[in-house]
Amino acid sequence: MGRSIYPKIAQELRKEIRSGAHPFQSLLPTEEQLCERFGCSHAAVRRALQELAATGYVQPRQGRGVTVIWRPERDETAGYATGGLETFPEICAARGLEPKTKLLVFEHLQADEQVLPESGFAEGTPLVHMRRLRIADGIPVAVEDTFTSEREIPGITEEIALGGTYAYIEGTLGIEILTSRRTFSMVRADAEDARLLALPAGSYIAQVESHTFCSTGAQFEVILSRQIPEFFSARVVVTRPRH
Repeated sequence: MGRSIYPKIAQELRKEIRSGAHPFQSLLPTEEQLCERFGCSHAAVRRALQELAATGYVQPRQGRGVTVIWRPERDETAGYATGGLETFPEICAARGLEPKTKLLVFEHLQADEQVLPESGFAEGTPLVHMRRLRIADGIPVAVEDTFTSEREIPGITEEIALGGTYAYIEGTLGIEILTSRRTFSMVRADAEDARLLALPAGSYIAQVESHTFCSTGAQFEVILSRQIPEFFSARVVVTRPRH
């Protein structure tokens, strides 16, 4: 089944860890056992474990397997996790929330300084622009403007925009989504965002600017996500370099 199955493996193990099936400080099943369970290669299992390690769920221990290091925190909120590459439906599923998406804008543009300043896209790059309202348990929680390169990701439709672009990118196109560089800031909601998110005019909201890259190193997407404070959370996992 190849490396493309690794996001599903990571998602399944993440759900099990969060549910308590693999408690804090316990060892995950061995790589061999996971390969047998998912019917996949060692490379796919290793890539899934790398993703879980990068987002603070597990830590490999040389010669001793992979240890679970995630545990619930008393102050953990049902927030829009911004430390990993989970999709909005995956985030909601992990938190027991019902996700819904409204597609507000779907249009074809070209990258330039007017459309998306300092985007990193070469001028003239054909883009699909999607504006989506994210709703969790009936509450509007985020407005997202996504700009996707049609050179790297051809064929996005309104149906795909509603159903999930990452499922299309990974499942249909077979493109591996590898890295996202993100910048976090607090901004004042403009009139449109305030209306969509049911906030008083001028309220502060969290903004996450994401530049996402596939395994070839090419940037295929830029997202500007404005999130209500009650739903925003960010967790960063850092490691100390070994001397």
